[in-house]
Amino acid sequence: MHETGFRKSVNDISWIMGESFLGMRFYDLPNLLLCLLFVITGCRVLKVPRSAELVLVGHCLLPLMLNGVLFSFSFMPDAFKYWREFNAIRSGYLGFWEAMGSGNVEQAAALFSLMPFPFAVTPLSLGFFNTFLYSALFFWLYQKQVFTPVSLWFYLLYPSMALYTGMGLRDTFIFVFMVIAVQYAREGRWWLALLPLFLLYLIKFQNFFILGPVLLLYVLFGIRRTGISGGKALVVLAIGAVALVAISPIALPEVNKFRAAMYVEDGGNREDIDLIASPGEFVSSGVVSGVYFLAKPFPWEASNALQLVQSAENLVVLLLLILLVRVAWRQVPRKLMFWLLFMALALSVYGLVVANYGTAARYRYPFVVIFVLFVCADCGVRRVSPLSFRGWRRPERMRRAVDRPG
Repeated sequence: MHETGFRKSVNDISWIMGESFLGMRFYDLPNLLLCLLFVITGCRVLKVPRSAELVLVGHCLLPLMLNGVLFSFSFMPDAFKYWREFNAIRSGYLGFWEAMGSGNVEQAAALFSLMPFPFAVTPLSLGFFNTFLYSALFFWLYQKQVFTPVSLWFYLLYPSMALYTGMGLRDTFIFVFMVIAVQYAREGRWWLALLPLFLLYLIKFQNFFILGPVLLLYVLFGIRRTGISGGKALVVLAIGAVALVAISPIALPEVNKFRAAMYVEDGGNREDIDLIASPGEFVSSGVVSGVYFLAKPFPWEASNALQLVQSAENLVVLLLLILLVRVAWRQVPRKLMFWLLFMALALSVYGLVVANYGTAARYRYPFVVIFVLFVCADCGVRRVSPLSFRGWRRPERMRRAVDRPG
């Protein structure tokens, strides 16, 4: 078969889309079984608590319950692009290195092609590939003792993360590369952090230019050992503000271009977008947009059930972040300062260009999870409220009364 003929066949998905609900999922049973085997084996080898194992097993079932059940197949059209190019690579009609030297879609498909799965017969299949990555990263962090009870359960139960790591999108690769780079930096193994940073640059250069400078600061200020003082944090913020003003003649046109493009891509009218007009507005908009990016949509902005769920999730996550910062500030404020700078930079950059609520949730979750993971690890946060993760804490007076003999 000629290459053009092959591409026509892999692009023709009418036969698989014509299958019944159970028929389509039948083709992915081998992928499901591989995920289950990997999760159960990993949990037993590392002695993961049974409750966490059950959640990971549940995550293996998510790809069956997302596309075509909770969401239509058109909800995430990118998954179809990755699926088609994946099959082109696996069938030999597109070379791996050729794909890696092409666009973002081909690069993500090339990375999917390295996964230890036999095939991707349906668009659902890549969701199992991402589930494998999600579970592998969990085991890697668990083995390195990064988790505390707070961060472990946040990793397992954060709804946005579960959603986007259960679908056939490249976002899981982006998230995994970011976490690995940060962890190697925390260990002082900078040379090992270069590979995930390079891969991150290939498939999501925006995140590279956020994370790269942050890890550079991590090196320059010796954050791994001492953290960063309030004075240094203010200096960094001042330098950042001055740098933004200095580069605004170059950066503003690019920011406005992406701001308008993403607004139009999400269904808006280009004439309705508010463009940033001055360096001062550039800085102030970054601050305001960053806070809004973390919280949106607010309940009164929700126009459908999904956005209402996202809004409720945001309120819970915001409360958790506030409690987390409160505890971390009491314990190791110098290290907390660094991660607050990381969040401020990430949220400000995306807050300036992302308007759509669903896109905001998709781009936001890696930064939120990284913040929770490494604030808990660096600051020793094991709980964020008077409630213990092993049950309710009894008040001191009640505990004395219960323990008193007679």
